[in-house]
Amino acid sequence: MPKFPQLWEVEKQLWTGPAENYDRLMAQDCVMVFPLPAGILSRDAIIETVRLAPRWDDVELDSVSETQSNDTTITLAYVGRGLKGSDTYEAYCSSTYILVDGDWRIVQHQQTPA
Repeated sequence: MPKFPQLWEVEKQLWTGPAENYDRLMAQDCVMVFPLPAGILSRDAIIETVRLAPRWDDVELDSVSETQSNDTTITLAYVGRGLKGSDTYEAYCSSTYILVDGDWRIVQHQQTPA
């Protein structure tokens, strides 16, 4: 049973929800690393890339793990499987969240295709 179920729900929203979720859920200095052609993206580029990319209908999160470095930093690691019709995408993922003014904000995300 995960200790931080709300963060796992955020992860799912980031895979399936609209780009507006990113603006609300990201820390100001967030960085994300995606397979090429996206590559390394900072906050504004992340939002624009997500806005242009088709969203997944659903996502499955397997082999989940959580590491709490301190009271204000948590890292999630998992295998993510995006599903859209008959298309699937599978990647090893990690996301780090920091506590900002009482709310968890994603500050880092990385995907390595499986």
